[in-house]
Amino acid sequence: MRILKSYGIMLLLGVASVGNAQTSLYTVIVAGRTVGSLKVYNYELKNSVETHRIESDFKFLFYSGKYSIQSNYANGRLLGSVASHYVNGDLKEKTQTKSTVNPLYQVLFSGEDAPKIDKKDLNFHISSTITGLYYKEPVNVKEVYSERFGQMCSLKKISEGKYGVTLPDGKEGIYSYKNGQCKEVKTDLAGFKLRIVLNDKPHGGK
Repeated sequence: MRILKSYGIMLLLGVASVGNAQTSLYTVIVAGRTVGSLKVYNYELKNSVETHRIESDFKFLFYSGKYSIQSNYANGRLLGSVASHYVNGDLKEKTQTKSTVNPLYQVLFSGEDAPKIDKKDLNFHISSTITGLYYKEPVNVKEVYSERFGQMCSLKKISEGKYGVTLPDGKEGIYSYKNGQCKEVKTDLAGFKLRIVLNDKPHGGK
């Protein structure tokens, strides 16, 4: 469960558009075996608010679950986000980030695997998130906000079109791009190799 919980991460790690929106569909592979899929919805722009959303379904050993993240932005700044992770129908983690005045954000944690603290304050502006890595190559970006962990993560360019993100739990996600589009995400979880691979053919929305 910890493997898939961490995987949910990154998942982790876009934007919701309902109706007939096109989506990008990724295959989730653990130890060479397909265990689920990840959908990245085309962003929706309404009243100057841009929404990103990703959703994932997975089955692995005795566990099945769902993971989703939705983030809203305006004028290049994060307004708020919700990251939820369910396993076998039970809520394991939920992290809500809300824009406020002072401090700039409040982060709320809930669920069985939530941190001991149920909330914390952030006093810095957020413009880039881990979910956003599925929408755009992070050129000249040094940090991204983890909607799941509720904190900033360092990002470095490894080579042309390849970037590494170090998560608060010490794990690293490697994002690979071609022509600006995220093609694959790799990470190592407790000895298991996790890959999230883009399917070439776009799919319709819900």
